[in-house]
Amino acid sequence: GDPRVIIYLQPPGVTPLGGSAIIHCEYQCNGGTFVLYRSGEKISTLKPYGKRAEFLISNVTRSFSGPYTCHCMHGDNGTMLARSDILEVLVEELQGPKPVLSILPGHEVTAGSDVLLRCTFWNDSAICFLYLEGRPGTLYQFSDKEATFQLSQVELGNAGRYICQCFIKQTPPAWSSLSEFLELVVR
Repeated sequence: GDPRVIIYLQPPGVTPLGGSAIIHCEYQCNGGTFVLYRSGEKISTLKPYGKRAEFLISNVTRSFSGPYTCHCMHGDNGTMLARSDILEVLVEELQGPKPVLSILPGHEVTAGSDVLLRCTFWNDSAICFLYLEGRPGTLYQFSDKEATFQLSQVELGNAGRYICQCFIKQTPPAWSSLSEFLELVVR
């Protein structure tokens, strides 16, 4: 099939009410324009810088939640050259202390080693999610507070900035703030 436009949210995870985020679109959209849609409605248009465009959404309300897609359009008649998969954006009020992301044996490893990631959170009934910056969607869901995510025989493609966030199963349910980013360096 056709190559797709790459779309991802920066920072990943749930966007805080009143906060801001950047929706990245990447594609070799030669001479074309990136058009951002939310729920099928055109939101914004940007000329690419190189092969990417960065759409800033700021002062966000819950109405910013929804499915986003990015299209590479060409010419005056607006021929679509490519489109992205759907990026689900969720805007919620974030609460309480942030989880702590840790990495073993350390954040610098040699290719081929095994790495364990753990997201530690104060609330036992929370479900925590792991994200990798620049990668759409959730990388992993931690099943309980002792759960770890193992990267076996890491390669250069596993390097990057990881972050986690937790969903607190209470009434009403709530999302935690994001952890600090942890950079994994693969040598």
